[in-house]
Amino acid sequence: MRSLPNRRAGRRRVVVVGAGGFIGRPLCERLRSEGAQVVAATRDSPPLVGADGAPVPELREAEVVYHLASSVTPGEAQSRPERVAADREMFNGLLDALATVDRPPLVVLSSTGLTVCESGDAAPCTEDSLAAPKSAYAKAKLAMEDDLLSRGAHVPGVVLRMTNVYGPGHRLRRGYGVVAHWLHAAAQDRPLDLYGNVETTRDYVYIDDVVTAMAELGPETADLPFSVFNIGAGEATSLGRLLTLIRNVTGRELTVRLRPGRGFDHPTALLDVRRARRLLGWQARTPLAAGLEQVWRGLPRSEAAS
Repeated sequence: MRSLPNRRAGRRRVVVVGAGGFIGRPLCERLRSEGAQVVAATRDSPPLVGADGAPVPELREAEVVYHLASSVTPGEAQSRPERVAADREMFNGLLDALATVDRPPLVVLSSTGLTVCESGDAAPCTEDSLAAPKSAYAKAKLAMEDDLLSRGAHVPGVVLRMTNVYGPGHRLRRGYGVVAHWLHAAAQDRPLDLYGNVETTRDYVYIDDVVTAMAELGPETADLPFSVFNIGAGEATSLGRLLTLIRNVTGRELTVRLRPGRGFDHPTALLDVRRARRLLGWQARTPLAAGLEQVWRGLPRSEAAS
């Protein structure tokens, strides 16, 4: 199968929807550093689609549109269905507007590996694994994947199913980001809350590696034989192992509070990332311990924890 050559952003025109988020901020920085003309769209910026449904010039002229915006976390999707519906409506409005462009850009949708990993199979999930999401969050992401891929004849699209992305700048949000929550707790000398079982496994991928995967995409990506790619480290790490690594990185004895599992929790999540390696020429490069160290270095310490 044909793979993409290694390439850089150059002077490509791109739009990042969700530019103020955890992934959007460093993605904009990376693209600009490589010479791309970046339109950074946030909830506070002017809309990209006019009241008449037509795309604004910046959107019409884009070659790649990254859609990273989400107003809910896995822990919030069940209780905030109105936000889930609003996110999907906004995304479909964007796609409808792009379908009117003579040469529409490639749309890159940030999705989640939970669409396939919630089926309960402990084996690494491929892009072709049965999509049987159980949580409201994963169901919402799968619906948006379908919205994008069903328009393939009019709007080229690529779905990136990501695992647990972590790194500096990850804001604390309920039910989202165990690495951020645990390292912030350690820095402030607070107990770490461990939900469910220490044997629960996740696939943790560092933010810089994710940004690299995204920055390498371009209009030519639409010519590949597949439109869905798993983006993860390809390595399973239990919560118990993560706890040990955090102890080693922080050099502290940590207090752990065991909490009952939550409705959106699942026992294992591991992605098969061979397709991205083969066709995109991408793979995660940052060992988990090294990534945790980068996060830890940037956190302020409480006086008690110093």
